[in-house]
Amino acid sequence: MKGYSRQGKRNRQRGAELQRQVVSDAKSYGLEAYNRDRGGAQHEQGDVEINSLFFGCKRRKKAAEWLYPEKQEYGVFFREDRGELMCAVPADFLFELMTQFIKDE
Repeated sequence: MKGYSRQGKRNRQRGAELQRQVVSDAKSYGLEAYNRDRGGAQHEQGDVEINSLFFGCKRRKKAAEWLYPEKQEYGVFFREDRGELMCAVPADFLFELMTQFIKDE
């Protein structure tokens, strides 16, 4: 039983590390970013806030291969049956787009 609780703790630590990395990277682009899920509080709108937009953070040992761009693509659009259209893009590309959006306001 003790091993399971340690395993869960490490998973929480890894999730918190990802949230801190996302906030830090967003700030390096001059974006306003906050970790909204500190201490496992589970903010109702999302894990991190970047320029008043909320994002979730998911960390897995291995992500599905089809989520990664191939060839010279910037991202991958995907949708599950009867689901919403989504897009996976590298974080640097998203932050750059967000920075351009702020400059245009």
